[in-house]
Amino acid sequence: MAEPKLLPPSMRAHKRYVVFEIISEKPVEYGDFMTAFWSSLLNLLGENGVADARIWVIKNLFDDKQQRGVVKCQHDFVEYTRASLMMIQIIGETKAVVRVLGVTGTIKSAKDKYLGIRDLRDFSKSDGK
Repeated sequence: MAEPKLLPPSMRAHKRYVVFEIISEKPVEYGDFMTAFWSSLLNLLGENGVADARIWVIKNLFDDKQQRGVVKCQHDFVEYTRASLMMIQIIGETKAVVRVLGVTGTIKSAKDKYLGIRDLRDFSKSDGK
């Protein structure tokens, strides 16, 4: 049986990564944020719109200490994603404001610019050793 051919990158859906920060009275857990975010998305776009946007919160990049995270979406739905993040007022039982830090085209640039996550390649060997 022949393997199916992969789509070339030019024909694939264009993705964007929205980096956000949660400002709240108390630290917010990932599960509470997800509930508030999906509720906001469904209120704004409806089920059909959310399915078309292909929105995905990247769990590995949600930082509980800094209260920052990354949401992946289609390039056509960046403004809707930003709007739904900014419409969140209560997360769990805590008053909160979600601030969008920026939008990038790759996860690597989101990590470098907004999350402060560095790679081992960023560090060079010291001159004397």
